Amino acid sequence: MVGMKKVKEGNSSFMLSKTVFYNPEMELCRDLSSLALGALEGKFDFLDAMCASGIRGIRYAKENSNIARTTFLDANKNAISLTKKNAKANKIKKARFVNEDINRFLCNTNSEFNLIELDPFGSPVPYLYSTLNSLARKRTSYLSVTATDTAVLCGAHPKACLKYYQAHPVDNEYCHELGARILIGKIARVAAQSNLGTSILFTLSKRHYFKLLLKFDAGAKNAVKSASELGFISICNKCLNREWRKGLPSNLKCSLCKKAYEHAGPLWLGSLWNEKHVEKMRQLNANRAYNNKLKISSLLQIMFEECTLPPTYFDLHKISERLRVSAVSVDAVSKALRSKGFKVSKTHFKPNSIRTDAGLGVVKGAFRRALSKHLQK
Repeated sequence: MVGMKKVKEGNSSFMLSKTVFYNPEMELCRDLSSLALGALEGKFDFLDAMCASGIRGIRYAKENSNIARTTFLDANKNAISLTKKNAKANKIKKARFVNEDINRFLCNTNSEFNLIELDPFGSPVPYLYSTLNSLARKRTSYLSVTATDTAVLCGAHPKACLKYYQAHPVDNEYCHELGARILIGKIARVAAQSNLGTSILFTLSKRHYFKLLLKFDAGAKNAVKSASELGFISICNKCLNREWRKGLPSNLKCSLCKKAYEHAGPLWLGSLWNEKHVEKMRQLNANRAYNNKLKISSLLQIMFEECTLPPTYFDLHKISERLRVSAVSVDAVSKALRSKGFKVSKTHFKPNSIRTDAGLGVVKGAFRRALSKHLQK
């Protein structure tokens, strides 16, 4: 076809056009999202909002038996036309196609969706209220959501973060985790207004985007329970100490060096992953022929290890800079911490960083011991 090209992802083939958006760099995100949805129990009436070429919704339906029906939605009529062709070529039978704005569609339709994919340009905030009000019709529901406004969430544009997320970001060495937690915090607050309790099944941070899979349980008690997971992370920009507290921060000054804290939040302080869900994703990945299979296996292994550890991670380059000593490997510092009985893992958020249940002073001590052993070799 003139002006069209064919691409393949997973076991699906697609025709693409210049008038409909497609980002090949998001294939890994689509792989992981499909695994995350495939690990869910039950059957789903699925809405692929902002479907573009239909690549996400088609892949989800072909790769996962729990997708009972798919509604493809896009405000661009060219996108819907292309999605129809791609769905037919991939033999997606239980599908309907809607050329409409997502907010208008969800507000004017008595929808029965229990799983919604929200993959907008930039921030998902303008679509959260209609999306979560729609999901509130179900006792249990799920949202797979992307945010590409990482510069806002990670502190480069604090006024924009205040406007969209009503939160203060901090641009530091673990700003991507703070950004993910601010995003989840916003979603949890909006969900609570619709009497939905929020829990997190999966979190991914890659370069210019965040990807989340969230579960919602209806009921005022559930909403209050998840709202109690919100709070602040208090950050010392001098000595690298950090504290977190649900509710309002209690300390204005660093407990170690007495410098004034900078407070990030409000944000989500609960886990960023569900351990059992990540394990199911690992099992599914073992049986899929993805181009990114090995990369996915490595990512999921790290997430599985870090999912039960406390908020924030330690950048070892930053530690060496503060101590004014040479850098030491992640493995060496991890070994030193484990020898003292602490839990430790890598983090998928950033290379050369560790997540641990040890405090800053213990981490610095482990760093010095690891460096001393290295210099003795």
